[in-house]
Amino acid sequence: MPQQVRTRKHTTVRYSTNNKEVEDLSRGMIIRELYLKLAGAATTTAGNNTQANTQRGDEWGVVKRIDIIANGTDNIRSISGTALRWLNMFQYGAYPRVSTTLGDGATANPAFASVLILPFWMPRAVRPIDTALDTRELSDLTIEVTWGTFTDVNSAASAWTTEPSLTVYALESFGIKGPFSQSRIFAIEETITATNSQFKTRLPVGPLYRGFLINTTDAGVDEGDILNNLKLISGTTVFQDLPSFVIKDVFKIRNELNRSFSGAAYDDLGIGDDNNFEGWYFLDLVTDGFMSEAVDTLGFSELELEADVTVGAGATKLTYWPIQVIPVRGGANG
Repeated sequence: MPQQVRTRKHTTVRYSTNNKEVEDLSRGMIIRELYLKLAGAATTTAGNNTQANTQRGDEWGVVKRIDIIANGTDNIRSISGTALRWLNMFQYGAYPRVSTTLGDGATANPAFASVLILPFWMPRAVRPIDTALDTRELSDLTIEVTWGTFTDVNSAASAWTTEPSLTVYALESFGIKGPFSQSRIFAIEETITATNSQFKTRLPVGPLYRGFLINTTDAGVDEGDILNNLKLISGTTVFQDLPSFVIKDVFKIRNELNRSFSGAAYDDLGIGDDNNFEGWYFLDLVTDGFMSEAVDTLGFSELELEADVTVGAGATKLTYWPIQVIPVRGGANG
């Protein structure tokens, strides 16, 4: 039977204030992507519904973390709602929907509804399907959502008019043979306490590295003056050595990102004043779409990111989301 593709609803994750909610996902198919629809409404006056009060990540600020767990313990995705918005922009070339009444200064209790894609296959690859999630042999598969509260959407909100919910849909394949490599995304958060030209972060070795989503913040606000240069090194071998603005501009040009990034506090990339493109980067290790360009760390004793960083005025954070691929060694996907 030739490969077939379908979409279907898997579940809806209910809200629980500052708590984690867990729901089962359906198994038996090859999952390419999950479509995550977030909807709700925070209680605030029209006068308090401003860009200044709208928090970093806009409505997705309430989604503190999304985890996809296979077989009970294998965490294959771990990313915040805010970071997933930026990953979508970098991987798909378009920033997700902005809820038009959020932060407009005129609407009380603004409703929001927007969609993000959580990919398992590999966007911008020659064969994206090679890393799709094969659920046919899994004993269980769950989505865990760690929720925040209404002040994570608007700092002046007093309650929920409509509690948020996250509805999960999937783009799936069946009638296709494997094997499939497995991809992982997870967060590594570093605290920068002093300016340092060689701030090192050690990475796990063994898998392939497709790329890195990177964010820098000062006192919880996206900030573009923290990361100056970034190296990816193993011993004396240097795989990447680029100034941060080169990482940003080259990726933008190569992938035809057609937004105008001014670096101003407010652009059409988000509503809240704390959203700033200057604090986000994507270090792409696969420029031609072939996964053979990924950095294969099999047999490595070490792999490190070495950042040249300038400490900010407030609590300064540098966060990496590595995109790993665990290949089928010797198989068709290697």
